[in-house]
Amino acid sequence: MTNNQIEKNQNKRTLADINQFSFKEDPKGREEQVLQELNSLKNGDLLSEEKTPNLFNYYITFEFEKGMLLAEGFEGKYRPFVIDLNRKIQKEFDCRTVSEKSLAESVAMNFCRTLYLQNKIDCYLQRRSFTDIGVGYLNYLSKDLDRANRHYLTSLQALKSIKQPNLEVNINAQTAVVGQNQVIQTNNQ
Repeated sequence: MTNNQIEKNQNKRTLADINQFSFKEDPKGREEQVLQELNSLKNGDLLSEEKTPNLFNYYITFEFEKGMLLAEGFEGKYRPFVIDLNRKIQKEFDCRTVSEKSLAESVAMNFCRTLYLQNKIDCYLQRRSFTDIGVGYLNYLSKDLDRANRHYLTSLQALKSIKQPNLEVNINAQTAVVGQNQVIQTNNQ
């Protein structure tokens, strides 16, 4: 075998070799960097993307347990509340799958959004001086508040329906009373 053939064989990659590579945002394969950053932190240090970007990116892969990305959507005073609310909703509905946890996070986010928007409206109304622009601002906020409330109720209903057991009913009669004023009739022909 010539040197050129040996070099060509060494440059060939198989599909199995692809698994040993990762891209920048992939938390897999970055354990070494994450451990170095973790060891560089002192007790009581706060995690930040600027300080420890690899650790931060690895940590957000545990979003449904930690809620870091959820908290990023809100001002400081709302962050602990929305994380705690998300955890309580997950506990209340016994969320185990990713889809259930994501719905619980959506419920918490939309509820917190309603509180945030209501606070913005209240702050503006406390000023007791209104302008045309201010009235437009209130109009925008009230529509957004209504939308956030609808999103909250929709995501809560979706979570409830996912967690509700399926109802299977077999009726072997021509007429059956299922509930108050609900009658099922079958036509056997």
